[in-house]
Amino acid sequence: MRNYLSVFVISFLVVSLDQLTKWLVKAHVPFLSRINVFSWFDITHLRNPGIAFGMLSDMPESVRFYFYVIVFILVLVVIFFFLRKLGEEQRVFRYALALVLGGAIGNSIDRFAYGYVTDFIAVYWPGNPGLLWPPFNVADSAITVGAISVLIFGVLGRSKEGADV
Repeated sequence: MRNYLSVFVISFLVVSLDQLTKWLVKAHVPFLSRINVFSWFDITHLRNPGIAFGMLSDMPESVRFYFYVIVFILVLVVIFFFLRKLGEEQRVFRYALALVLGGAIGNSIDRFAYGYVTDFIAVYWPGNPGLLWPPFNVADSAITVGAISVLIFGVLGRSKEGADV
């Protein structure tokens, strides 16, 4: 149970921060506008009907919806499958899965409620907005950090038997 409590808390914090920041952007940043924060960072207000980097945004909404439902269920099944297998000492791996879970839930709330995900973090080469990384949000960040951590610690855990991953 303790294993799941930390997963629940981390996932809840990710979902809360994600939904709060998206709400703030929707409430205070006009759609399609940008607020420059640094020479390499803007807050923007975009709607992404697709998945990562706008992929699948041209797919019909009816097909996209069922695709998202299936992917979301698969993500949940895979995460809980791994959580059941993890030992008490594998905290980092558990926390990484919690980040992925929180990010998946955060983006799914938007997808199922609005049909799109609000993206608002725009990072680019300093002074050159033309060299822009595709805009993202807190949930995307959590998924990315969690997935990279799962990969890194999964490889390290296999190379060092009994490692604390």
